[in-house]
Amino acid sequence: MKQAILTKPETIEFSEIEKPVIQPHEILMKVKNIGICGSDIHAYYGKHPFMSFPIRLGHEMAGEIVEVGADVKDLKVGDLVTAMPQTFCHECEPCKEGRYNICNTLDVIGCQTPGAACEYFNVDSALIKKIPESMSARTAATIEPAAVGVHAVRRGQSVVGKNVVVMGAGTIGNVTAQAAMAEGAKAVLITDFSDYRLELAKSCGIPFAANTGKVTMQEAIKEAFGDEGADIFFECVGIGATVNQAIECSKKGHDIIIVGVYGSTPEINMAWVQDREFRLIGSLMYVDKDFQDTIDYMAAGKINMEPLVSKVFPFDQYPEAFKYIEQNKDTSLKILIEM
Repeated sequence: MKQAILTKPETIEFSEIEKPVIQPHEILMKVKNIGICGSDIHAYYGKHPFMSFPIRLGHEMAGEIVEVGADVKDLKVGDLVTAMPQTFCHECEPCKEGRYNICNTLDVIGCQTPGAACEYFNVDSALIKKIPESMSARTAATIEPAAVGVHAVRRGQSVVGKNVVVMGAGTIGNVTAQAAMAEGAKAVLITDFSDYRLELAKSCGIPFAANTGKVTMQEAIKEAFGDEGADIFFECVGIGATVNQAIECSKKGHDIIIVGVYGSTPEINMAWVQDREFRLIGSLMYVDKDFQDTIDYMAAGKINMEPLVSKVFPFDQYPEAFKYIEQNKDTSLKILIEM
């Protein structure tokens, strides 16, 4: 079978390898679609802090089961599935607390272990999620990033009845804003410098959107929420300036959830964090309930990923997909690879 390996910065090489032989607890899927994530882009340019070369990318995936291990129950050949790409130890303190997304020895498929950028992919059946019949393989390949947003909105105080600000209208910001609405937020404001991405967020049902290159954050919050102000911020950009902007605009004693991935160490206004008793809370990936709820939200139309799919490339044009993203940064949200 054919696979694609990121061998060094900006270099993807194709090779032929044997089709996997599955273990009794595994399934073999014929990969249909994989997504290109922000983490993949960082890795492509050699700038991801936790990924190294060579690596077979592909932690966002959908495929059809073509073989089932002897010990696997409730899955069958022909099922359309996706996978939670986390492998964890089950033994460390976070795992025992059910927080295996931050396992002390967490490996992520497609990041630290080989991913689904190949024709056939074997996966532990415990990580597999069946896809509703109403959902396409293309849409199923976007479940993973959507689950990141669902987990994020559950990391701090409840968003139910709250005014929420999401900073950054890329894929993760968009799905975080949609997840906040699905989870019962009173109102959601999404901000960005890109009018294109803000209009896309509106098309996904986000009620308020503001270009903070044209208006101040304070003005945007006033316009969206009036005198009530913002109750909780989600930073989905990954730069210190937006964290500090949230610190400056948040009510005292409230939560700022850090969702963005940082390429460098930011300088943060910790004096205000201390003085105003803010809580800066990190958010990484998801757990099983987040992932399953995401599938249910998408099936029910509460999270709409289809407008985020900007372009689909065939597998043999995988390298060209990264070049396309570089040349179309503003309008490229979710790029898919199709087998």
